[in-house]
This record gives sequence, structure tokens and C-alpha cells, in this order.
Amino acid sequence: MIGLKGILKKKYSTYSLIVYRRGCGLVWWLILLLIIFMGCSTKKETVQKPTVTETEHIVKKGENLEVILNNILSHQSTIEIINVLTSADFPFRKCFPGDSIKILKENGDFLKLTYSQNLTFKYYIFKNDDYLFVAMKYPYIDTVTCFLKGEVNSTLYESLLKTGETPVLVFRYADIFAWEIDFVTETQNGDSFSIFFEKTFCDSNFVEYLNIIATTYKGNIGEYHGIYYCDQDGNEDYYNLKGESLRKSLLKSPLRFSYISSYFSKRRFHPILKVWRPHHGLDYAAPTGTPVSSIGHGTVTYKGWRGGYGNLVEIRHKNNFKTRYGHLSRFAKGLYKGKKIKMGELIGYVGSTGLSTGPHLHFELHRNGVSINPLKVKIPRAPSVKKKYLSDFEQHRDSLLKYIEQLSQPVGEEISKE
Repeated sequence: MIGLKGILKKKYSTYSLIVYRRGCGLVWWLILLLIIFMGCSTKKETVQKPTVTETEHIVKKGENLEVILNNILSHQSTIEIINVLTSADFPFRKCFPGDSIKILKENGDFLKLTYSQNLTFKYYIFKNDDYLFVAMKYPYIDTVTCFLKGEVNSTLYESLLKTGETPVLVFRYADIFAWEIDFVTETQNGDSFSIFFEKTFCDSNFVEYLNIIATTYKGNIGEYHGIYYCDQDGNEDYYNLKGESLRKSLLKSPLRFSYISSYFSKRRFHPILKVWRPHHGLDYAAPTGTPVSSIGHGTVTYKGWRGGYGNLVEIRHKNNFKTRYGHLSRFAKGLYKGKKIKMGELIGYVGSTGLSTGPHLHFELHRNGVSINPLKVKIPRAPSVKKKYLSDFEQHRDSLLKYIEQLSQPVGEEISKE
């Protein structure tokens, strides 16, 4: 059974206004509450009824604001709008696909622009005689603390999506336990999970996830806890109940969600060559194009075609570890021999190049030049909670666990608001 409880924590809203005089570039900053829908013309005398038209453009991938405006307005109007938005610190590099731009024109001349960005920020530009006014709206943002619990049925990925949350939360949850649990091989139906997390809303529309505060996973493989904690020195991480970091120098898998179609073996019948020979790695079955990530920090020592491996990436890590990723359909953009790679960084995509019967990733782990079984290797942990902060961590842990225990009771409606 899956349950969800929420606690409404905070909301805020404010506006900023900038006045820009056309032709002289003089800018005044005024911080005030603004009534957005103001009249844009003070002229009382009209010869004929003005023609007002509205054009809406949805930002597409690769587009920027200046190009979009030039396609709708005159070059002079575009320059004036860009100038005033520059004064307002408008984030030009953060124009995302799906953002909305609405432009009102009166008798063909610019009158008003509304830019809606990511359901959160809105920018308004008004024309009044020789002046342009730009207002930035910071809308109400509700931060809700939620508790989610459920059981695995089929896969963890599918089970979490059935709760109504997005893949972003699923991946963040999996990332916390990525050093402890291989969600490809170690999960079973009936295993249970819980997540205590924050997410934000704007006008009842979901915006983004914030922190995962605490989380658990229970099954035949054991019971795992992830407690978020930040000490007074600013060190933050996810820890188990003992205060040991969940992070290790290498991840347990280069893919988040898949399954192993062939295991590490000293003697395996090769499906193409029809001979018995060692299989010094794991084969992860996944659709062509599935992202492949490096399991640890390191340096690319090989990128290219290598016989039966097909497209291969080889990475050297600390402590004499080396990893190989074979049969890739293509490499990540910007990847090259000698490049420094971070843990979890994209290096390529699943394919079926080389000696392969179908789309999968062939993954190998070597230590001191010898291939080893990735499922059995023990990897050292990152630093634990410092001894001087251990008592504080334990108090934080205990209060969280007590609160989560209360939330784990039968599901009700929203439990409190502030």
C-alpha cells in the first residue's frame, strides 16, 4: 500500500519594477508591490479605434530571446527591450524550452510583453510614451514536506512512478543508495521503501523537488537508511544510522535501472562464437540509447572501436581500479582520451556494436590489471560524520526517525499547515 502525507511550510511573493527611458538609457530601480495589469496608454483623444494584436511564442530548444523578438518586432524595439531586460538582470541563458512569450502590439507598434518562465518567474514590459517599464513577478511558492511509502511490484522505478511522482524523484532516491544497493539485481517484489522529502508548488502547479531528508529501503538484502545531515563546518552527505557515509569511491552500477542478462564467469558459452570461454564482466540488457555513466571519478584512457567490444570507453580510477564500457551505440558529446571524468558523469549510450546479439552494455571492473566480479568487490567508503559532531547527528537521526514513525501510521489528509 502506498501513502502520501504533506505539510505546507511557506509561501512568498514580491515584485520589482524598472523604468527605462527610450533614447537616453536612464534606469531607476524601484522595489514595490505592483499591480500588474495597468493601463498602457493615457491618451484620451482617438481618431480611430486602435488595432491590438497578440502573438504568443513557445520557446524551442536552441532558441534565444533576441532572435525570437526580432522575428516578431522591429529591430529598434528588440534593442530597447534587450537593454531594459539587461538592466533587470534577466537570465538570458536560462530561456528553457516551453517558456511562453506573449507580445501585444497596437497598430503594429510594441505595447506589452509577458515572459512566463518555468511556472515561477514572470517578466512584464510595458510601453508608455517614451518609457518602458519592466516588472519581475516572484510568485507564491509553496514548499510542502511529504512522506511517501510503498512496496516494490515489478521494479522500483515503476513502483515509485505509480505513486504519482516523477522520474526525477525516482533517480534521486536511487542515487542516494547507489553505493549500497544495485537496483538492477538486488530488488525483489515485496521489498518496501519510504521517502521523506520536500517539493515546491506555484499556483498549485508542481515546480521542483528540494531535499530528500531521509529515506529507507527494506528487503531480503537487508535494511538501509539514508539520513541527510550537514555539520557546522558545512559538510553535508547522506549517512546510515551509524553516521557512516553512504558514498563510496565507486558506484555499484553504470546504469540506474536495467537487468543483468549475463554474469561474470570463468566459463561461458559465447552466443556468437559458439565456444566456451571466460566472461570477464557483466552484461546489462537495456534499450539502445540508454545513458551509461562512469561508476567513479577517473581519467579516460581509451575511447574508440576495439574489436569485439565495439565502441569502448576505458577509465582509470584511484586505488588501481579500471572500468570498461563496451558495445556503446555512441559516445557522450565532448568525451576524449585524457578527459577527467566525475562519478555518475555521462560517457555514452547503450548499443549493440562489436560482437553483440542485441542492445546491452558490457561492463568490466579491473584491479591491478586483473578482471574481478563487480558484484563481489568491496569498495572503501567516503568519510563518516566527524567525531565531534556525532552526538549532534544522533539527535538529528533520532528525531527524524521518531517523526517518520508517526508519519508511517495510517494515511490521512494533509496533517498541518503553517
